[in-house]
This record gives sequence, structure tokens and C-alpha cells, in this order.
Amino acid sequence: MTWEAGVLVRRGGAWVRGCAAVLAVVCAVLAAPPAVAAAAEEDEAAGIIVVGVPGLAWTDLDASVTPNMWAMAGAGASASMSVRTIGSWTCPEAGWLSLGAGERAGGAAPRDAQCAAQSRLPAPVEDGEGWSVQDWQALVDANESFNYGARLGSLADAVAAMAAEQEAAALEAEHAGEPVVAPDPGACVAGIGDGAALAAADTAGRISFWAPDLGSLGAAMSTCDVVVVDPGVIVGDTADEAPDTGTDYDQLGQDDVGVGSDEPSGALDDGEIEPEAASVRERAAAEADAAVGEVQAALPEDWRLLVAGVADASAPSALHPVLYSGAGVEPGELTSATTGRDGYVQLVDVTATALGAIGADVPATVAGAPIQVLPNGDHSSASAVARGIDETDASQSVIAVSFVFYSVLSALGVLGVAAAVWLLCGSDRFRGLARTVCLAVAAMPVAGVAAGIPHWWRAEEPTLAFWGLIAGGMAVLTVAASLPWTRHGARPVLVIAGTAALLIAVDQVSGATWPLHTPMGYTAQAGARFTGLGNYAFSIFAAAVILLVAFLPWKGRARVWGPVAIGVCAVVIVGAPNLGRDMGGTLTLVAAGILCCWKLWGRRLTVKAVILAGGIAFAVFAIGGFLDYLRPQEDQTHLGRFVGSVLDGTAANILIRKADAAIGTIGRPLTWLSLAALIGAVVIWRRRAPIRTDEVGAAVIGLTAVAVLGAVVNDSGIAVTGFTTALGFGLLAVAVGPRTERAQPATPDPVAAAPTSGN
Repeated sequence: MTWEAGVLVRRGGAWVRGCAAVLAVVCAVLAAPPAVAAAAEEDEAAGIIVVGVPGLAWTDLDASVTPNMWAMAGAGASASMSVRTIGSWTCPEAGWLSLGAGERAGGAAPRDAQCAAQSRLPAPVEDGEGWSVQDWQALVDANESFNYGARLGSLADAVAAMAAEQEAAALEAEHAGEPVVAPDPGACVAGIGDGAALAAADTAGRISFWAPDLGSLGAAMSTCDVVVVDPGVIVGDTADEAPDTGTDYDQLGQDDVGVGSDEPSGALDDGEIEPEAASVRERAAAEADAAVGEVQAALPEDWRLLVAGVADASAPSALHPVLYSGAGVEPGELTSATTGRDGYVQLVDVTATALGAIGADVPATVAGAPIQVLPNGDHSSASAVARGIDETDASQSVIAVSFVFYSVLSALGVLGVAAAVWLLCGSDRFRGLARTVCLAVAAMPVAGVAAGIPHWWRAEEPTLAFWGLIAGGMAVLTVAASLPWTRHGARPVLVIAGTAALLIAVDQVSGATWPLHTPMGYTAQAGARFTGLGNYAFSIFAAAVILLVAFLPWKGRARVWGPVAIGVCAVVIVGAPNLGRDMGGTLTLVAAGILCCWKLWGRRLTVKAVILAGGIAFAVFAIGGFLDYLRPQEDQTHLGRFVGSVLDGTAANILIRKADAAIGTIGRPLTWLSLAALIGAVVIWRRRAPIRTDEVGAAVIGLTAVAVLGAVVNDSGIAVTGFTTALGFGLLAVAVGPRTERAQPATPDPVAAAPTSGN
């Protein structure tokens, strides 16, 4: 037993108290409120009009073509919006339904590449008592299979609930003899246009007020405080001019990982969809702008107007503009609690914003949060549009290189596994080359994170610029780990793992912007994670932390408290609401870190130790999540919202959706890297059995825990295993090093050594 293990045995009580203190500190930090920019305080408005324009893009806003929206972009506040719902792009039917549900919803019509089927929306029918959406039950049935728990009609029901509360309060005041506040007579949602009917309908498919065109806008505002407008324009919809309208979306090379997956989609095949004529698009944008101008002319001073591109016109998806103006809205940027990033919102936030504008409560069925305004005195139409175009270009460029990046990483990773096997089990020949390959492969995902620092998507050839950064980063790290003073022992591991951990830690502290614009993160239009730590970057960070804990040259008591300190800092970076916000990563890293330290301290890995590690990890997860849940709903991260879903019984949908997504990753490029790692590990184990020190054992156990547990609890599934392998497998082989057999002294020949008698 080592000295450190002896200390732990003799001072078991102190160790338990220390762990309890560490657990308390971690939970307290995880419960700290997220840091957000100061938002302007907004009073309630008398009403709000939401104008939805499917297909509207930032490039459509122009001072001459769309003067009304151009002026609105400067006079009010703006942001880029992800319309991600069910699948990798959102057609109009799904967009309007999601607006009414406040949750990701899908349409009942087939979703094709040009959104042709989901663009033909029938008008509601009038039955003498009002209006109702045709085939509403078919829409409800379709969404029951998507595992998002979308409650169609939540917007209208929430406004009706506010009216019911006001009536109850008035009756109670009347009975108590107190002054009676009359209920708001306009507590309802009106719809103008066929698409708006889907958003304005209640859970039964009924609409309080509906009209086919803007001629009835005045009557709609007199009737209801929330008015949803569909001008009947889809920007980019070329109807009969659109090529290949029968192509199914799965044939585009951009299949979803799985229903409801948060994974970025795969490769784009730009050849499937021909670019549309500018004149056709301009005519549609100008028509939508004319409708916005008509609404602005009728807008009372105490009302607000929100214009949004509520859906895609066709595949592929893109970010869409949101323009917000009216009573109490200052010029600046928009943000929301669901994105946590300035200048970005989601489609489901529009639902919550409409409710918040008139003072209605946001129900638990609405996944979005009210949009907040971040005032900026330098805000202008030109700057808002330029930023929106740049953000859209960044997202599109990342998607264009992502599938190739994952494929190349997987292919090189398989080569790296083979090199690691040769380094540990092969002959002396080519061992230097094998070592270099191991280092270069481990450097690739680290270079992928660093590639987000320069704005490569602004280059004339973004793809070439990206791959130049990847190649350059790999070369620099490989050389840095091969210098005379860094190439020996575990030093190459510390160089590359240390660089990976430092890059990601600095990125999280500075605002989490680098992986957002590389395949190592999620593009904003994917609507998965606008800030914090994505699953891919987490895999690299966790593997790097495990390697640092295992191979740093700890001395004396530092061997105990050094790994604990690194582990606590790493867990805070991964799980804190104002940093990583990664609940699955928190659970994984706590368990993997404990098991790694357990072995590093000379303790045997038993079933009891595994259960203890899992219990502590779950405790950190549960306590941090519950404390997050206790905060106001608009301040909660997805960890707190998940706890809320557990308490209200809707967590099953989330778990099923994530399981579907994780299973859907099997068969994708990183699957083959994970399979190669498994085969390589078996070969190395059978031919060499390299675990001969506690340090190596700690690294093996920690990396295995990250690869396996991370794949189970994250919806990225096998991709977590693949990225962990890409960084950790080759570096671990380099740290172990080739086996050198010691020369055994020659055994003396007993006959030759016997003394001879002289005669």
C-alpha cells in the first residue's frame, strides 16, 4: 500500500469530511445563478402583434426592398432565431404549430425538401359559433409520437387561463366588498391568415377570432390582446419553379441523428437544391414588408410588434431574423434564458414573449422564455443586419464542413489506434512514426476547438481556411509534444491534454464562443446549446482532465489534494449554470474522476467503489439540479427545467427522446473509431497487459468511465466514446511507452564453472 493510501485508511473520517465539504462547494457553485447581461425592465403592453414570415432571412432585409423591416431593425431590438423543431429544418406547418404550443412541434403533412406539402395550409372552418382548425386531431396525434410533449394550443389556453384568474379575482373582491378590477375583455388570441390559425387555436383547435387578411386587423385588435398574423407569404417559396419538389429530406445527406436529437446534422449536399432566382425572393420579401408596414400603421402606441421568420422555406435550415419594437422596447439586441447568449433566441421564446407582454403566466408546457431586450445606444439597422448575416454564414459554414470533419477524424482515429497497438506491441521498427501518428491524431480535436478563435467562415474559401487551421493546429501540437524537453515519459501527454483542458476552460470562462463556430460544438441554428459546453467538447475536456490527474508528477500530500482540486474545478466548469451547463457531463465527470483518483491512490476498484462513485455523482447532479429548479423559471438552466419535468411527470418524454438520439448515433462515422478502440484495447491487453502502475490504471479506468458512462447519459451516444478515444487512446499509449526487455545476466555453466584439479 502506498503512503497516500495509508493516510486515507488511517484518516478515513477526515477524508469523508473533506469529501462532504468538497461536495457542498461543488453543489453551491452549480446552484449559482447564471451570469447574464443586464436587460431592460419592460412594463406590460396593452397588446402584441406577432407577424410570422416563413423563410425570411437576414439577407432579405434591405433599405430599398424591405424599407419597413429595415427601419424596424434599427428602431427596435433584434436577434437571430433558431427555428429548429422536429428534424433538421422546419417547414411552415411545423413552425406555426410550434408558435402556438411554445414547444417543438411537427406537422402532419409529409416534410419534403421544398416544404411543398407543409406549405399548403387549409383555412379554418366557421361553424356559426366560431372558427376551428381542420383536422386538428390529426395534428395532435402526429405530435404525440415526437416525444417532445408539445401541447398544441398552449398559447391560447394560457391567455384564457389569465382571463379565468382575473374573473375569479373579481368575484372574490366583490364578495369581500373590496374594489373590483374588471377582467381584461381582450384576453384571447386572434389569428389573421391560414398559418396564424394554427398558432392562435386552443388545445381543442378552436379560435377566438380569425380573419383571412389584414383588412380585419382593427377588429382583431379590438377583440384580442394577442394577434398572430400570417401575411400569406413564404420568402423563397418558388412554387412551380422549385426544382425537385418530390425529394424526401432523408435523401439530402442531412439525416437527423434521431427524432428530437440535439446532434448537429451531417453533410450537406448542395447540389440537391438549386439556388432560387433573386427576383422571385425579392418579390416575396417586398410583399411581406408591405404587410409589416400595414401592421405598423395600425399599431397603437401602447402595443408591441414582433416580426419573425417562423420557419424555413426549404432545406437546409438557417437562422432567421426577429425584430421587436413598440411600447417599452429600446433599440438593442435580444436574448432569452433558453439561449443564454446575446443576440440569439429560439422560436419557442416567441410564445413566452407574447404571454409576458400582456402579463400572462408562462405555463410549464411552454419550453421557451420571454425575450429580453439588451439596450445598445450604437444599435442600427446596418449593424443588426450585418451581424445577423455573419451569424448565419458561420452556422452554414460549420454545417458544410462538419460531416467531413467527423469522417476524417474517424479515419485518422482508426489509424491512430493501429499506431498505438504497434507502439506498445510491435517491433522497434517504425515506432517513432507510430508515436508521431498517436500525437497528431490526439491533436486533431484540440485543433478543432482552437479553430473557432479566428473567424474562418469570413474567408473567401471558408472550407479551405478551416482545414488549414486544423492542419496547422495538429502540426503545432505534434511538434510541441516532440521537442527534446517534452518528448520523454508522460510529458507529451501533459502538453496536448493540458492544451485541450486550458483551451476549453478559457473558452467557458470567456463566453463559450469557440466551439460554437466549429464542428466541436453545436451551430446556433441547431437549437441545442447556444452557450455552455457541448457533448463533443465535453468529451475532449473530460479525457484531458483524466490524463492530467493521472500523469501529473504529484509528490507527497499533493497526490491526494492535487487531483481533488483539479476535479472540483473541472466539475464546476462543466456544470455551473454560468459556465458549462452540462448536466450529463457533470454526472459523467464526477463518477469518472472519483474512480480515477481511487485507483491513483492505490485502492482496489471494487463494486462498492463503483457504487460509491455513482452515488456521489448522482448526489451532485440531484442537489445542483434541485437548487437550480428553486430559482425563478426565467433564470433556470436546462438542469433545473429537467428537475421540474421530473416533478411534473414529463421527464419520460425527455429520456425517451435522448435515448432515441443516442441510439441514432450508432453507425455514424465515430462508431468505427469506437469499435477500433475496443479491438485495439483487447489486442494490447492480450499481448502486453500494460497496466503496471497506479497512474496507468487510473488513466485507463477514468477514460473508460468517460467513454462508457458519457455515451449512456448523453444524447450524443457513441460520439462521446469516439471523441474520448480520439484524444485519449494514443496519448495513453505514448505515456505507457514501448516495452523494453532488460538484458538478463548470463547463467554460468555449472560444468565450466567447476574447479578443476591440477595434475
